[in-house]
Amino acid sequence: MDDASKSPSGAEKEAGEPRIVQLEETVINRIAAGEVVVRPANALKELLENCLDAGSKHISVMAKGGGLKMLRIEDDGHGIRHDDLHMLCERFTTSKLKKYEDLESISTFGFRGEALASISHVAHVTVTTMTAKDSCARVAQYLDGKLKGPARPCAGTPGTTLVVEDMFYNNPTRKQALGKESMEHAKVLEVVQRYAVHYPTVAFSCRKATSSVTELSTVGGNGLTSQDVIATIYGRSISQELFSFEIASDDPKFTCRGWASGPNYSARSGTLILFINNRLVECSPLRRAIEAVYQPVLPRHQHPWVYVALDVDPAAIDVNVHPTKMEVQFLHEESIAGQLQEVLTARLREAGGARTFSAAVPGVLGGGKTKASLFQSGATEAAASSSDCAPPPAKQQRTEAPPAMDKPSSAPVLNPVRVRTDHRQRSLQSMFQESQASQAPTASQAAAVTAAVSEPQPEQDESQGSDQDRALVPTDPGQGGESATHAQAISATRREAFEEAQQLTSIEELREAAELAGDSKFSKSVHQSVYVGPVSSELVLLQCGAALCLANLAILARECAYQRMLRLVGGIGSITLAAPLPLGELLQLGIEDPDSGYDPEVHRSVDVEGLAARFVALLLEKAELLNEYFMLDIDTETSQLRAVPNGLGLNSDLGLSMEGLPLYLLRLCTQVNWEEEKACLDSICRITAEFCVDLLLPSAEEVAALAGGRKSTQAATAESLNAAVEAGEFEDIAAALAAKKRSSGGQELQGLRQLHEAVRRDAACCWPRELARDGSLLDLVSLDQLYKIFERC
Repeated sequence: MDDASKSPSGAEKEAGEPRIVQLEETVINRIAAGEVVVRPANALKELLENCLDAGSKHISVMAKGGGLKMLRIEDDGHGIRHDDLHMLCERFTTSKLKKYEDLESISTFGFRGEALASISHVAHVTVTTMTAKDSCARVAQYLDGKLKGPARPCAGTPGTTLVVEDMFYNNPTRKQALGKESMEHAKVLEVVQRYAVHYPTVAFSCRKATSSVTELSTVGGNGLTSQDVIATIYGRSISQELFSFEIASDDPKFTCRGWASGPNYSARSGTLILFINNRLVECSPLRRAIEAVYQPVLPRHQHPWVYVALDVDPAAIDVNVHPTKMEVQFLHEESIAGQLQEVLTARLREAGGARTFSAAVPGVLGGGKTKASLFQSGATEAAASSSDCAPPPAKQQRTEAPPAMDKPSSAPVLNPVRVRTDHRQRSLQSMFQESQASQAPTASQAAAVTAAVSEPQPEQDESQGSDQDRALVPTDPGQGGESATHAQAISATRREAFEEAQQLTSIEELREAAELAGDSKFSKSVHQSVYVGPVSSELVLLQCGAALCLANLAILARECAYQRMLRLVGGIGSITLAAPLPLGELLQLGIEDPDSGYDPEVHRSVDVEGLAARFVALLLEKAELLNEYFMLDIDTETSQLRAVPNGLGLNSDLGLSMEGLPLYLLRLCTQVNWEEEKACLDSICRITAEFCVDLLLPSAEEVAALAGGRKSTQAATAESLNAAVEAGEFEDIAAALAAKKRSSGGQELQGLRQLHEAVRRDAACCWPRELARDGSLLDLVSLDQLYKIFERC
């Protein structure tokens, strides 16, 4: 072979060498989009800034799959003009910047015109917008920065709704590199929280698309401050530990304001919310300066909570040093950081005189002071020394005890009913307007109770007295003269009705029959039972002594309400409706209810309206009896229902379901023997007792939804707990799980818990012995035997 055959030709050499080529526009845009949109939280930040630039007052965010599957942002801003929709998602199209020199005085969030363009290159974007001048909204879809088709008219409200779906669908590597969906959703929620703190006058809301519960909701309005929003989002325990600070300087020229935690607050993971010229950013010099201030104040590995809003000259700041605009650089960083350090150090030094520590203190201390009184006096002295700088302390309930003569004072007994783990959870005792005494009340007491609950009561602080005291307070103590005379007349009328009802022979016979049929041992077990948890819409688990029992709480509660009505007939109290309801329409709904036996096909010839009119006439005829004895208030002039009986003695209508009201009125018309007195009163009490219990019973759909939700959220819960541990919020899974249980508040099927409380409190109820034999209360297992098994294991 010759040399020519052994060496490659010049053309082959040239073909093997790399060439410089121009990338396609699609590739360029995707690379740029990857720099701007790193994760869903970055996209949300850009979109929130667009909403605020549009002058929005209400911003709603909904995320699915941590924002990867769907991210929806809705605002009520000025909207986008129809003529601008075709270039909305093209790169470098903006309404906020004309020339490069405008960057020196930029005051809006967006200016490069890259946010929507970048998002449209990594996701599917749908925009629905409407301006104040438009007659209808317009919906447009975008892909790779281009409008997929002409914008279509649709129904809508002024503002813009932007939906981002399938983020990073064309970049699986980026999608896989992101964290779990729960962690991404936490970052999305964090962005909304921080903008809500900085913009307290704007109403923000955020929730998952798969949940109806809103995770974040602020009301907005001109009267709100950042501290109010901090209390709503992060809790009163944090907001009460914060102090405000302000700085104004002419050299260099800047202003700074914010809120920072005092020496009594610390957390394993610190929080720094930094806004520079109303832009959420990160600034390492300021972060290090703040950490240096708190380092000698807080324990090791503990960090503060700080919110800083810094305003500097726009010409002194460079907002274009980072693709996502999360980091900025500005002149005089060291000087500004130094002044911020000086102010924070001075405020912390002033607040350092009031430190609180958790310590085990004996119940009896020297000098006759209890643990509570010692801490109260210490707090008073500290407040006197630093009242001008420390945040106002939380309101405390003080219990004044008589001075001890010979014996030292003992530790105060805390009321467990007033302990709260969740501000949304009401105490069980507050749901009942009177104590279920073992004896029937007197006529005057019944009249007072009836007058108190016949109209809605304003909410009062629990420190003002017990529930029984609140029930006996007049409805409107601020009124006098004619109103007071009217209230006295109502009380006198109710007292006469109560006395008359208690003298009825039929009522006495019914009470005696219920007492004779009662089983004292069985009733004692129910009265001393402890609520464990729900099983279904009517079944619950109770601990009765050393036995774990399965109870049909609906049956027990109906018998309890029935006997209570017999004892208090003529003064059982009422629940006033927010607005009177027409009897005719209610009865029509009751007739057409499937539980009434009505079939539209079979009973096609039935005149529903005519039948309802006959029933209305019957109820109007018996309105006086129903009102005097059972407090079913019917306006005979307008044929409207104004109040229903309060058979369980509830003090609040929170959580009550009035779905059974039409069927209850229908049963009064069809299942009551109005001819015989004893049978009439007995059937009315039975039907009314069932209605009052149904007010609190959860529906089968709620139980099924709860069961399904538990199964579907097990994996999500495990992921969120693992994410919290990985982020350093908790030391281990056990601590994270305990915190989750405390924050959940036990809101599942609260109606059953309230029913059990009503049953347990009624000491005068004596359940019939037949309920002990028909399976209404079944012993499942003996707990003491279980303990022995556990000991052997």
